[in-house]
Amino acid sequence: MDKALLRFIFLTAWLAAAAGAAGAQQSPATPDQLAAITQRGRNLYAYDQAAWHGTDAAHALLGSDSAGLQNYVARKTPSGWEVDFGALDSVGTSFLIRAQAQITDGRHFTAKIFAPPRSETGFLVAAAHAIATAKGAFVPVEGYAYNVAVLPNDDGTLYVYLYPAQAKLNVYPVGGDTRYAISADGTQILETHRMHKGVIFARTASPVGPNGGRLVANVFKEVLADVPQDTDVFHVLAREPHLPSIVIARGQRYLIDVDGAITYKGPAEPNASP
Repeated sequence: MDKALLRFIFLTAWLAAAAGAAGAQQSPATPDQLAAITQRGRNLYAYDQAAWHGTDAAHALLGSDSAGLQNYVARKTPSGWEVDFGALDSVGTSFLIRAQAQITDGRHFTAKIFAPPRSETGFLVAAAHAIATAKGAFVPVEGYAYNVAVLPNDDGTLYVYLYPAQAKLNVYPVGGDTRYAISADGTQILETHRMHKGVIFARTASPVGPNGGRLVANVFKEVLADVPQDTDVFHVLAREPHLPSIVIARGQRYLIDVDGAITYKGPAEPNASP
């Protein structure tokens, strides 16, 4: 990489357990692979935003009577995102919705209460089972609270993501995350994909970098995978100020733009590091 450009790059994170853990150089990902990663990352970001703002709307409505709101499933409906708060019934065949938050104008959520709880089957039941299945297998990084997201696939299976929750304004926990592929009924793990190993805190940075240079990108180095990960895209979309990320994965460089699109940028320099 050009040395002049390096002066303007903000080096946020080094996601390596050890310098030699990166492994041998791999062939670059195909455009179709990168497009799929981008879409999954965008979907995860949309889910996270819906869960965040939907939960705020439910808390505002319920006030001090908001116990149980930690159990929720977000889903995209023809009219927009909806977040359902509740739990499975005693036999696990219905999801009992206590409160529901729906997007109203493309941005804001309005909540309502169901008393008694409304019973629903279908996706909510499968999603609740999938969340429980993934949580039962997940090994978190100790000391961190985790968010969970469940997203449907075209073949009927489900992706469940577990990733560290943001606890402080302008401080973003990165890493320590896993994606599970779960059967359509939510009860069987079909694939476990650890996306990053440890957790680091990436803080919102000043737009002016060292020596007065302007920050134009963040740099991450992957060691568990040979391509950027879904949560790499998620973090580009979620973090502020919005900056692209350069991901170095097994000897290849990728650029994740501020809209989540990934571009292959060629081989990394030998022994390149953030």
